[in-house]
Amino acid sequence: MKNTRKFVAVAVVIIWLSSFFIVRLEKLNIADKLKKMTANILVDFGYSNSTAISMAKNGSEVPIWLKFITGTSSGVTYIVENGNRFQSVSEKNAEKTAMTWAGKNSRKNTWSGMSGELYRQACQEENEDLELAKKENEAAKKEEKLKGDSEKIKQKDIVISHNSRAALKANISKINTLKKGLNRNYLLKNFYITDSTTSIDNEIFNVKKLLSADLRIKKNRRKPQILIFHTHGGSEAFRDSKSGVVSQSIVGVGTTLTYYLKKQGYNVIHDTTRYDIINGRIDRNRAYNNAANQVKRTLQKYPSVQVVIDLHRDGVGNKVHRTTVINGKRTAQIMLFNGLSRNRRGNIGYLYNPNLQYNLAFSLQLKLKCMENYTDFAKPVYLKGYRYNLHLRKRSLLIELGNENNTLQEAKNAMPHLAGVIGQVLGGR
Repeated sequence: MKNTRKFVAVAVVIIWLSSFFIVRLEKLNIADKLKKMTANILVDFGYSNSTAISMAKNGSEVPIWLKFITGTSSGVTYIVENGNRFQSVSEKNAEKTAMTWAGKNSRKNTWSGMSGELYRQACQEENEDLELAKKENEAAKKEEKLKGDSEKIKQKDIVISHNSRAALKANISKINTLKKGLNRNYLLKNFYITDSTTSIDNEIFNVKKLLSADLRIKKNRRKPQILIFHTHGGSEAFRDSKSGVVSQSIVGVGTTLTYYLKKQGYNVIHDTTRYDIINGRIDRNRAYNNAANQVKRTLQKYPSVQVVIDLHRDGVGNKVHRTTVINGKRTAQIMLFNGLSRNRRGNIGYLYNPNLQYNLAFSLQLKLKCMENYTDFAKPVYLKGYRYNLHLRKRSLLIELGNENNTLQEAKNAMPHLAGVIGQVLGGR
């Protein structure tokens, strides 16, 4: 066996050297025959098209005679170009070759030549099969999880949808009970929260009058119709608002409300003055007086304004996050607010409000529209003792939007819905 291997090796070298020199003598038929013969001898002893080439390319230790052949003979090119015919060797022949050709190590199980390539190929295919199986398994688990998540989401949506329908049905039932019975006690119990600073005057809570008050206005793009301002524009922002950035405060949200009201066809003025900043400092106590002076001048300049909205962000001093979900978006809730110009002893004479009945009618009708359209967008209307500049127009509103625990986006998400219900009441829909 040893002598045979030496003979073959010498023969291969002689043939390849002959091929090398003969190829240089133009194109002779004998060159191709020698190439094929040499290739066949290599294949028979376990060398495939890739053995010497791959060893040379990846920098492995290659026998000096293989380096010579791969570096000097065009016979290697032939092997590469005709590589498919060298892949047909059987496993049995590969194993036989491994046992007879140098490179077999029974302990490390490393083979050379074609048998070594087939062994590596088998390992690679096995690894690829394992990897593919692993990926398929992971994909199956992922698909199963997605199905499960989808089913959970679907079930959740069904529950939310069911709860929403039930809540809207309950809202409509309350509204119908109010309209049918016109009961004052039912009104106060189900639609209002009364602050301890004030008391109820039964005469001004005439249910029939509040529900039937005509608050419609005709749209007019040429003359201002709605004024939006912010008594506390300097001190009211949101959880993620950047300090001092006006566009991220309640004033910036007022810009969003202005946009949606204009989109409905109303002519809107947005007063961005921060009335609680007096002499460069926050002064919330004097903010209402400061705002009243300027708003009066604006109304004198634009007598066509019929709706005045003082947009605030509520402050609760706790961790309550006042949100609802509308169309899949977390949305700040609103709370409509009325000052009754009345303390616990009775009416406050110097805070007389000739438009109080209309103010109450406007906020109540908006509250009912919110209940008809949304499950819990609007909290009960809040009643407090003072006047809060609501006397300046019949259709005056003070709106508390969310609180300090809401995000800016949650506040802005509320604006198209707020503008929508305002439009419904002003349009008599």
